[in-house]
Amino acid sequence: MFPSVFTDSTFKKKGKRLRRTFLTANTPPYGQPQNGQPQYNQPPQPQAPNYSQPQPGGLQYGQPQPPMPGNFPSQQAGAAAKNKPPVAIIIGAVAVVVVIALAAVFFLTNRVSRSDYEEALVQTQALESSYTAINEEFSSAASATDNDSSSAYDEGKKKLKTFKQDSDKLAAMKAVKKDKDVKEKYETFERDRAKYERYMNDLAQTMPALMKMTHTCTKLPKFDSADMSSYYRDLSKALESCAADAGDLAKVPIKSYAEYGADMQESVSKKKDIVDQMADLNLNDIEYGSADYEKLQDLHAKMSDIDSPTLDQSDLQKAAKEADLSGSLKDLETTLSEKIK
Repeated sequence: MFPSVFTDSTFKKKGKRLRRTFLTANTPPYGQPQNGQPQYNQPPQPQAPNYSQPQPGGLQYGQPQPPMPGNFPSQQAGAAAKNKPPVAIIIGAVAVVVVIALAAVFFLTNRVSRSDYEEALVQTQALESSYTAINEEFSSAASATDNDSSSAYDEGKKKLKTFKQDSDKLAAMKAVKKDKDVKEKYETFERDRAKYERYMNDLAQTMPALMKMTHTCTKLPKFDSADMSSYYRDLSKALESCAADAGDLAKVPIKSYAEYGADMQESVSKKKDIVDQMADLNLNDIEYGSADYEKLQDLHAKMSDIDSPTLDQSDLQKAAKEADLSGSLKDLETTLSEKIK
């Protein structure tokens, strides 16, 4: 038997001092049940740490560690979990911030400033000046001596194209896009502008055809009583050219002018047929009371019965009135001016 108590023994191993303490034989080893048999402690065996139980002689896992220099004291796990805000609250807070930011952006992007109205007003006034210049250009072309060519209206058509581009610039401005009242006035102007543009383009195609027909149909041969047969043959050729140009006018887009051209073509063609019959008579040797003389008188009466067509000015004036832009442009200018006040 071992004595009941062993004294401390000191051993040396590789320069280190190892102190081993033996307990009494009657004391049960740590962690072992008492069975009445004397046992001694065995040297401790290396084991994996048990995280669920406290380790002898050391700090328990989950307990606060002592603060180290330069480190902030760590919080207890339970306290950290208790103070952490729920995920739903975080998401809600972020959503509120996003909504507020979007609302601010929406307000700033949709707010129309004084400078926005002034910019649109300047553009509207420029359109008014362009509108006047286009009308003057077309009027000048219509009164020109060489207005029987479509090239006489080239400058007017260029200005009309620029007018459309300037109108599109106005449509893209903030005051027009974001202000309800201004937008409404602009839409009215735009509808009228489309009518005006169509009318002026149609006019640029119509007026040259009208002027060409007018010039041709007024260039008639001079009457020569000494050679009446030649006169009527030349007159027939002139009427043929007149009828051809009247046929071109009948194809123009403006209805009243087209109808006028068709009526002129029909009327002149009938007169040409009568003139051809006159040219077939022996007019150079005609005698008063002869058969040719009576025939000539009868043909003259038939020609007089042919109506000369007239241009319907009422329809033309109505079309021009519908294409008038001055009213809608003025309304747009007035609305913008009131917004600036």
